[in-house]
Amino acid sequence: MAYPAPWLFTVAALLLCIQERQDLWQYAGFPLQSRLRVILRSMELCLVPLMGHFHLRFPGYNAVSVRDVVAASAPEALAITPLAAGSLESPAWQDTDELALAMAVIPWADRQRLPLYPVLEPSPDPTALRDFRRYLEQYPGAQSLLLEVDEALRPLNALLAESLNLERIYSELLPLLRQYQDLREQRFEDGPGTDWLRQRTGVMAQRILALSQQRVTVLTGIDHLPFLQEALKDKAELLTTPTPEPSEEALKRGFLDFAMRTDLPEPGNVIARLRDMTEVEARYHEANLLLANGHAAEALELLEAASHDDFSQPHFLPGYLLARLGQLRDLAKERDAALRAYRGVLALDWAPREALETARAGLEAPFTISASRVND
Repeated sequence: MAYPAPWLFTVAALLLCIQERQDLWQYAGFPLQSRLRVILRSMELCLVPLMGHFHLRFPGYNAVSVRDVVAASAPEALAITPLAAGSLESPAWQDTDELALAMAVIPWADRQRLPLYPVLEPSPDPTALRDFRRYLEQYPGAQSLLLEVDEALRPLNALLAESLNLERIYSELLPLLRQYQDLREQRFEDGPGTDWLRQRTGVMAQRILALSQQRVTVLTGIDHLPFLQEALKDKAELLTTPTPEPSEEALKRGFLDFAMRTDLPEPGNVIARLRDMTEVEARYHEANLLLANGHAAEALELLEAASHDDFSQPHFLPGYLLARLGQLRDLAKERDAALRAYRGVLALDWAPREALETARAGLEAPFTISASRVND
């Protein structure tokens, strides 16, 4: 009499376990590979917070710092909560408020050939939060609720005014954010008053758990992080987010972010340091500081030379540099050359909105100092 091979009993046991443990995966999109992984070994997730434009103000946690944290987490793939599925197929994704993604993280991931999984569950009604607040403001009895919730934002805003690193974000900012979000949900329930945040992060968590990779780093908007942790904590192993020592590139990024400001108390010191740097981006910031301090001709000479170098990175530089070059040419009464620079901005596959607006305005009328503020 022939007996089944021993491995058939193992497969049968696993399939039976899958049938009986449907509570571990809550929708049919889970591949069999992911189901077996749940049984055999927990998925490993490292959550890395994204801070939007605050990265420009946090030299200890700037865009390159985020990239270094992601690299130290040794991921097999990246899940990205601020981007929706399919968004990476168009250059327009670079309009995201999470500038660390475009400045450093996704270019690095592309070089590493890491799989990227945008998992955002967008709001069902992008205007609901604003409309909900406007509705409550009409009723005196509801205004006290709004004041109570707004008051919980005060310590958060005060902390965000400081220079934070990753350790402080986790130890100080995240608890305050969690308290605020919990209070808001208690007062308004999870709906238009919270932009359905808990429900949406729950969907994002399911998409992350459905990935086939064993070790995934999750780049999460800071507002998604509290509920995302809650949704994932019993279904995967949440790894401690690494805190690597600042790399030379991260230190340089912190200074370049600082140099973006045109209201520096001692711009001469910053200009002197920029001149010691070889990056084309340093020439752009130097030109902006020179222009802001009345040296338009010197700024033009600088950007004319920079425009003949490779200024393709970071992602914002082509649009900003060409838009500023057009303005400087206008100031030098070189209208035809200015028009070429403005058209160059519009010809790019992608450019920041501010650069596009500057270029369109420059095509309509020559730029003058008196007619416009000097901004980055």
